[in-house]
Amino acid sequence: KKPGKKVKPSRSATAVLWGLDPSSERGAAVRAVLREMDVRARTARVEQLGLPAGVVAGGHGHVAPSAPGGVAAPDCEFALLCGFTNAQVDEFLARSREAGCVVGAKALLTSANRNWPLGRLIEAVAAQQLDAVAAEHAAMGGA
Repeated sequence: KKPGKKVKPSRSATAVLWGLDPSSERGAAVRAVLREMDVRARTARVEQLGLPAGVVAGGHGHVAPSAPGGVAAPDCEFALLCGFTNAQVDEFLARSREAGCVVGAKALLTSANRNWPLGRLIEAVAAQQLDAVAAEHAAMGGA
């Protein structure tokens, strides 16, 4: 596969974005990458944090009769990639690097996480990413 080659999008590829305001430079850059890939971007709202990630992504989950509210807003950037093929994930990562807008915390929507509350998923992925960065820093001799 040649770099920069456009990968045919899956029919329902969507990216749910958190902490990437469309009016910010980074948020606009991430959305431009997605637009170039013909992937729809959805901006998650605070009131959606208690909903299943799959529901926020476009209906791939189950809403409990009394979905919990009052979820704290995570303080990070996050991208939930829904319906992406492996080639699309690779393309998104490559294009994001080229555009200088790599999102640190990201996840694929799977059958294992689609019913997780979106806020909980964001926090878990962000914590995992921070742990990985800390481990890498320690392995390189950092304090």
